[in-house]
Amino acid sequence: MRPLSAGDTVSHYRLLSPLAEGGMGQLWLAEDTALPRRVAVKFVNAERADDPVATERLLREARLAASVDHPQVVTVYEAGVYEGRPFLVTQYLEGETLERRLARGPLPVPEAVALARAIADALAEVHALGIVHRDLKPANLMLTPHGPRILDFGISALAGSSRLTGTGELLGTPFAMSPEQFEGRPADARSDLWSLGVVLYQALTGARPFEAATIAALADRVRNANPEPPSHRQPAVTPALDRIVAKLLARDPARRYARAEELIADLDMVSAERGDTAPIPRERAGAGRPRIAVLDFEVLGADPEDRFLAAGLAEDLVVDLARLRGIEVSARGEVLPYRDRNLPPRTVARELGVSHVLHGSVRRSGLRGRINVQLVRASDGHAIWAERFDRSLEDLFEVQAEVSKRVVDALQVRLEPGEGELLERPPSRNPQAYTHYLKALALVDEVRRASNWTAEAELRQAIALDPEFALAEAALADCLARRAYAWWVDPAVLEEARRHADRALALDPGLPQAYVARGRICNVAGDPAGMLEAVTQARMLDSRDPEIMLWVGRSYLSLGRPEQAIGILERALAQRPRDYRLISAYADGLDLLGRKAGLADALARIREVLLETVERNPHDTYARSMLGIALTQLGQVDEGLMQAERAVAEDREDGRVWYNAACAYTQAGRPDQAIDMLQRLLTTHPGFPRGWLQRDPDLAAIRSRPEFAALVARSAG
Repeated sequence: MRPLSAGDTVSHYRLLSPLAEGGMGQLWLAEDTALPRRVAVKFVNAERADDPVATERLLREARLAASVDHPQVVTVYEAGVYEGRPFLVTQYLEGETLERRLARGPLPVPEAVALARAIADALAEVHALGIVHRDLKPANLMLTPHGPRILDFGISALAGSSRLTGTGELLGTPFAMSPEQFEGRPADARSDLWSLGVVLYQALTGARPFEAATIAALADRVRNANPEPPSHRQPAVTPALDRIVAKLLARDPARRYARAEELIADLDMVSAERGDTAPIPRERAGAGRPRIAVLDFEVLGADPEDRFLAAGLAEDLVVDLARLRGIEVSARGEVLPYRDRNLPPRTVARELGVSHVLHGSVRRSGLRGRINVQLVRASDGHAIWAERFDRSLEDLFEVQAEVSKRVVDALQVRLEPGEGELLERPPSRNPQAYTHYLKALALVDEVRRASNWTAEAELRQAIALDPEFALAEAALADCLARRAYAWWVDPAVLEEARRHADRALALDPGLPQAYVARGRICNVAGDPAGMLEAVTQARMLDSRDPEIMLWVGRSYLSLGRPEQAIGILERALAQRPRDYRLISAYADGLDLLGRKAGLADALARIREVLLETVERNPHDTYARSMLGIALTQLGQVDEGLMQAERAVAEDREDGRVWYNAACAYTQAGRPDQAIDMLQRLLTTHPGFPRGWLQRDPDLAAIRSRPEFAALVARSAG
């Protein structure tokens, strides 16, 4: 087996330089040729590459760690085998290990407590996924500017699985191992909490709780001795902190903390007693009311139609709860990326910045369904309400209304006058029409051509069954407006969308969804003034919805009034700080106002968010095309054009992707390619909005060219 060399390409990672070598293998710094980032690539040592146990252990690490998504856990990107060597690709971190830091002495007590809390928070989510690390120690904790990160899942294992450890091999570092690991008993979450106790003890005192000259002597001390309290070595340690360490290091697992959340609560009490800075709450700062995310319900049956039913039910619960002033609800656009990710509710809550998560499951049998629902509190992962509904499918609205009322009760939200009636009022008199409507909502969210056409058929069936179904009329208008924007087929589509929006408002003049649909229609028709009028009406009906704020901000930008757009977009970003569409619109506003310093920060922010989005969903071509613009604006021209061109190659039908590629070419200083891309866009998508072409700062560099003026004039004619 030949030695590894700088310049070798493993998958799409180019090796740059070796970083370290240890018992399991070699670690290399590498460059990702598909996304603009540096990564760490870990290889099994050549002499161990033929060991099937080592190989399986490494690849198993990848499968487990890739399912973890927490800021205190190193991100795993890929795993495989290269020239006979198993490898693992992870996030590249700059910093020093806790082991190296402790070589200079213990941490100040507040820092040690904060470190333990951060690691416990990560373990809470790791354990919820059924993963036990088994080798938590200072050498596996990297201290970075963004907090500690847990490294090396090389010997982690799924809880309850012992196939790799059935030989009795000691998996773990002896001084950090729990009594049960020394005895060959299965490790579980409490074993990791023992190891965290060892880490906390070392961080507080600079010494290990158990020392011995041999492994046998160490095992005896771990199984039979009590360590000296940390306060005997560090007087600043309080009695309460001594008790926490003692509970973590209890020899009997039953006497330890059962869950990491319990440890977090005790550490927070210690911090409060000491007057240390409190940890950042999970809820967004300033939110005086609970903020809830409604996840798509899990489908337990085999019928693919049930998936749309479950997603639609979640969508309508969002609409229902968002009407209440006492609750803030995450928009569907925020939650959609979690549709196919098997994450604990606590993880979703952290990432979305919400206080509670509503999730559940749907199982259909004939004309009856069983719906299980849970409302989970983010702070500790506990379900504060759970219920099962066994009902006929014709009673779906009754279930939805009941769930909404139970959520209100569980969160102790006081309803304002008239809100109770809103929850009771059925959106349709026909249960079958309501079922078609729910399916359509899920299909429209997919933003795919075939799904859009199928959604239209479902909505037409809903309206045929209930001609006074205002929400279905608004949804059909929205469905057709989205089609006109992305996949223009026939100009008559836009006029039909307008008719359905008007019909929805005739049935229910207070329906914000209908005004948003009307705003989309005006956007495609190149009528920014009409768009502003429509979405302003929507905002008067629902002033808290960040999606509506986005449309209001876009309207002002299209009218050349960025100073009015900025304030609205800032308020929307306060609710949804990681929505790349909001950040992009905000950056456009800053650019139009000439605020270069703020623009640079916004571009760096959108680059970070888009990289994360594309990593999680490589098939999101719209996000990839947006990434292309951001990278070219930040000077990463080759990387940006590669992303934009890949997006166009993967989706030649979505006009938004073509437009973003033209913007990327413009930012890269390639005007001929930009104009050619716009020419093809406006030829195949005649409904693409022209007004923004004249104002978009991303196209400023080509706007003075005669070819651009002629192109716009021809398309307008």
